[in-house]
Amino acid sequence: MNKTFIVSAEAIPNPNSRYTTQDLLFFFLCLTLSVIYIQWLWSRRKLYTYALKIHGPISLPIVGCFYLFITQPTEIYKNLMYLFEKYSGLSRGWFGPQLFFLVQNPKHIDIILSSPKALGKPYLYDKIVQFVGTGILTAPVPKWRKHRKLIRPTFNQRILDQFVEIFSEQCGVLMKCLGKEVGKEVDLFHYLTKLTLDVLCETAMGIKVNAQTTDSVFGKWIDRAMEITMFRMLNVWYHFDFIFNFTPLKKEYDDINHKFHAFTGKVVKDKITAYKNKMEDIDDRTESEVEVTGNRKAFLDYLIDIAYNQKDSMLTEQEIREEVDIFMVAGTDTTATSLCFTFMVLGIYPEIQQKIYEEVVDVIGYTGSVESKDLPKLKYAECVLKETQRFFAPAPAIARELTDDLDLGDVTLPSGCSIVVGVIKVHRNPEYWNDPMKFDPDRFLPENAKKIVPGSYLPFSWGPRNCAGPKYAMMAMKTVVANVVRKYQISCGYKNIEEVDLKCNLLLRSTEGFKVTFHKR
Repeated sequence: MNKTFIVSAEAIPNPNSRYTTQDLLFFFLCLTLSVIYIQWLWSRRKLYTYALKIHGPISLPIVGCFYLFITQPTEIYKNLMYLFEKYSGLSRGWFGPQLFFLVQNPKHIDIILSSPKALGKPYLYDKIVQFVGTGILTAPVPKWRKHRKLIRPTFNQRILDQFVEIFSEQCGVLMKCLGKEVGKEVDLFHYLTKLTLDVLCETAMGIKVNAQTTDSVFGKWIDRAMEITMFRMLNVWYHFDFIFNFTPLKKEYDDINHKFHAFTGKVVKDKITAYKNKMEDIDDRTESEVEVTGNRKAFLDYLIDIAYNQKDSMLTEQEIREEVDIFMVAGTDTTATSLCFTFMVLGIYPEIQQKIYEEVVDVIGYTGSVESKDLPKLKYAECVLKETQRFFAPAPAIARELTDDLDLGDVTLPSGCSIVVGVIKVHRNPEYWNDPMKFDPDRFLPENAKKIVPGSYLPFSWGPRNCAGPKYAMMAMKTVVANVVRKYQISCGYKNIEEVDLKCNLLLRSTEGFKVTFHKR
């Protein structure tokens, strides 16, 4: 039986044609993508031109020099220091598609951090935003300007002086906790993060959490969230949510994020509700019936006052919470870390510890409570704290983004680039610090401090977008140091500062923990 096959003429390949329709479509798709890519490269030609003029590490396609940071936290710090040491002066590196300039010259740093062209934060900070929102640390420049102006009055000296009583009360709790560990080597970080949490919750939010006397995990949440955030920032693949979302870290991070924001969110909501009820109650009473009290206000109380009493503030409940979140995270961890390094230093240098002890006894006495009027008199203790922060700046590097070309005098940096300031590197540079690896608190005596080169000392950053609370931090740290050294002698296993191995977890850490031993005086 014969079968007839009908074949469409379109299905018969044209012997004169070398390409199919699919081939042509694929060709035009590739051509279109190539044109778009070339246009993108052309729009960034200025960045490439500037980058070619500056030395720096080898940058691979797509990832740039991210390969140096896809490693453990202990290696991240070492690799960062390696870059600053190998490529002295001004250097450049590509982090994915972003051009970064590494800066360690104080003259350049002063110009950059003081310039209105360098107030923005680079895209890497987006990963921090996911945890703490857009408070003054991470906010876009317009929002930062507005919030910084509103918040600045809450850090005036009169308000800060009221917090010293809280500092002293919580130090009393710390003394009891340390008393149980006398003669034992302890990792001080666990004790001081709980202390700073107690202090911050009371001064920032007006609540007591009793972290030092309970098994609080709040500090562990912050530490782990920062570790995951650092990992995401420096791992180019995890910049993409659709990749990070499939990792086990995503679930852990979300769990911490939810608990943290549930805690601060509830406090803010309850405070706002209480404030509104109080205002309604006052409105219902005559002026003579209103009782004027001297109750101490927390940072959150001042923010709520601003939000509801200043017509042009326009602070929302979300914005208030974000500012509290920033204050809680930054204030808890940075202060605790600086104190940990300080006590390690005092253990390494007993002669410096003795000088602080003598100063504290002379100013406050053997048993008196530390008061606000005492803190300005603790001048040597302040010098020790400042020298500790020179060696161990809480943030070993800070980053900014340029919105316009910036002339540094000997070189011009292009708009659209980002800048990484090597804080800890410039702090240890012999060009600006005599014998930089010698721990010498006298550098910060008034007659010597005036000789410090602008831009060479920045533990609280520099310029208009510096840290909002350096006075708060210094007052808290001086109170803690005064209370501890008066009751305990501190010893440490390290013989000198060079032995302290460091790592980076957004903030600086000791690789082996902050191990010290306390002895009763």
